[in-house]
Amino acid sequence: MADRTAAFGADDPGTLRARRSLGSALRGVGDLDGAVAEARAVLEDSVRVLGPDHADTRRGRVDVARYLAENGEPAEGVRLLRALYAGSLAFGPERQGETRSVRHQLVLALEHKGEFREAFDLLDLEIAAEVGTVYGVDEFLGDHIMERLREWRTRLVAAGAASRRPGSAR
Repeated sequence: MADRTAAFGADDPGTLRARRSLGSALRGVGDLDGAVAEARAVLEDSVRVLGPDHADTRRGRVDVARYLAENGEPAEGVRLLRALYAGSLAFGPERQGETRSVRHQLVLALEHKGEFREAFDLLDLEIAAEVGTVYGVDEFLGDHIMERLREWRTRLVAAGAASRRPGSAR
């Protein structure tokens, strides 16, 4: 990061994206406190440099919410992701890809928080969206995405059923 910042400057959009990657790497090695701190700092700089509605700024908001949800603050992560999801939905088809991405993160956060019914309902929306997705010849991925979504749905159903059993921790 020091080399990137020295070469291109702290406010370069590429430097901000590299810092987002650093936050993701911190998350990947289990440093969630560091990931949250870096994501918040990058978000603040992105708002200042790129503006509040730039695509990279919106992705930064999702990063903060996701990392909070994973770092012992699932209620706050879910609250933020719900707001981001509603905002993205309001743009309709213009932000369909972004909306699906935010919905995916919201399902993960809801699952982490133990709110299986809402997670299940949103996952069903994602499955319906994937059914309608047409991939180009050079993007053919087979049914791998749909298979993963259906497996996830099965896990959510099982987790939701387990959480309703007497004596369950949830």
